[in-house]
Amino acid sequence: MNLAVKLSRYGVLWLSLACFACVSLERSYPEKRYFVIEATDVKRSDPAAAGPILSVVNLQISPRYADRSFVYRTSATEYESDFYNQFLSSPAVMITEETRKILAASSKFRFVVGTTSSLAANYLLEGSINALYGDFRKPSAPAAVLEIEFFLHDETPGNPGIALQKRYVKSVPLDERSPEALVRGWSEALEAVVATLVADMAERKL
Repeated sequence: MNLAVKLSRYGVLWLSLACFACVSLERSYPEKRYFVIEATDVKRSDPAAAGPILSVVNLQISPRYADRSFVYRTSATEYESDFYNQFLSSPAVMITEETRKILAASSKFRFVVGTTSSLAANYLLEGSINALYGDFRKPSAPAAVLEIEFFLHDETPGNPGIALQKRYVKSVPLDERSPEALVRGWSEALEAVVATLVADMAERKL
């Protein structure tokens, strides 16, 4: 067998091995999946014609949950980050937008706006997302956990100050341990948290 034939066969062999390695590598990694927290079970009411104007400031979020990757709590001290299941955008921005939407759907306010609006707000709502994770400490009882602390500022001239400050924690049981179920749980938790916030505002006659 001459040298040229040997080199040709070795070349084909190396090419086959390289192609096999590429195919195996591509199949060993799952594709990323992207999700959004969305309040879908919200009934829209007519806005209060003479109601106050509420400005919702972009919510802050704990650095532990600021990344778009999902976070899972697996023990009392251990958390995991999921590279392959992520939020489509920043979780703080997403939750802020949905909070505005839920508040606007209530009959409590005439308008619910962002901080870029030129409307003079009667109240200003700010808050911090302190927890946003999937609680998988008990494999048989997974849950979606959301914690937000809200501060409602009264912007009325001559009577400024904090009208309401409260920390809301919601844990929603999941029917299965999956990204889809977890996102549905977070969405349900957010709807419940904001609904309670609205009820607290009404109780204080704000």
